[in-house]
Amino acid sequence: MMDNATFHKKQSIQQVIIDAGHMVESLPTYSPDLNPIEHKWA
Repeated sequence: MMDNATFHKKQSIQQVIIDAGHMVESLPTYSPDLNPIEHKWA
């Protein structure tokens, strides 16, 4: 699971992940709801 940072979207990076037997799932670039520490500071 990765955010949509530019370097994470490169096809070469995604292909390495797929070749290793993993699935690529992208999150929004900034997702405070999925970061537990954000709830402490909110």
